[in-house]
Amino acid sequence: MNLDTRLSVPPQVMSRQVGDETVLLDLASGIYFGVDGVAKRIWEAVADGNSLGEAAAAVAAEFEVDEATAQADTVSFANELIERGLLLE
Repeated sequence: MNLDTRLSVPPQVMSRQVGDETVLLDLASGIYFGVDGVAKRIWEAVADGNSLGEAAAAVAAEFEVDEATAQADTVSFANELIERGLLLE
């Protein structure tokens, strides 16, 4: 996986806005995962079809973090979501 990678949301994963948090629900397993802040922004960008690099650029611009940190955090979070079955490579 690299910054050009575009991930997809599996058909059994739903997301809903609940207050300031986005809740991700895997309908197959019944497991849910809440995200807010930077994680929420990464989820939104990836779910909208953006590459990991584009998601990282949005994080860097919106949260005033350097681009290298945003890229590393974006890839790390994407890997976590893939491991949990909430994103597909």
